Parts: sequence; C-alpha cells; structure tokens
Amino acid sequence: MRKAIILKLKELESFNNIYEAFNAPENCSKPYATVKMYGDEEAPENHKGQKDGFSVTIHDDPDSFKTLDSLVWEVRDKLDGVTLTADDGTVFVPEYIKTLEDFHDDVKNLFSKRIDFDFAGVRI
Repeated sequence: MRKAIILKLKELESFNNIYEAFNAPENCSKPYATVKMYGDEEAPENHKGQKDGFSVTIHDDPDSFKTLDSLVWEVRDKLDGVTLTADDGTVFVPEYIKTLEDFHDDVKNLFSKRIDFDFAGVRI
C-alpha cells in the first residue's frame, strides 16, 4: 500500500521526491514528502470493522509556509477519494482526515506540515 501511495504522489511535479518515513537523505532537494504508515484501528462504524491510516509530511526550506500550504492542497486532491491498488491486488481508497499545525524541525532546519488519511481496513 505504501508503494501505491508513493507512486501516486510522484505524479505531482511540485515535489523533488517522495520517500518512506525516516528515509530522506541528508541535503536532499526540497520540497519533498515522506509517507508513514500506521497500524490498524477498530472502527465499528466502518462496514469492514477496522481502518488503517497513513500520513504524508511535506518538508521545505524555512522561508515561508505558503509553499507548504499550497502543497497540502495538491496532496489532498491527489489522494482523497482516489482508488489505489497495492502490489498484492488490495484495493483501497484514502480519505482525508486532517492537516496538522505548522512545524519547524530544528535538527534539519526545515518547515514541515503533516496530512493524515484513513482507509477502510480488511478484516481477515
């Protein structure tokens, strides 16, 4: 599923690259995004009984949050309600949940913004 999300985001020309969480190399070109997967969670209101989630975090030079704000909308438009297919044939549809507050990474000296998504899980 992570690969399907990353491939979909790579269609956006605004990013220099998309990485798995914690795997962006030092001094990589900006802006870039990272994808982090979360574990499943019970969701009785969901007909499948559970949901899974992931986040996309956008990183850019600490000049202005205006670029990040526009990239948030591009990511939302690219993933929200879009049918994606994982390598194993699993079909899933991400649903936008929320965008978190502006963040400054003191170690890497980057501005960042996180966007959360859920999708219906498959109970086996």
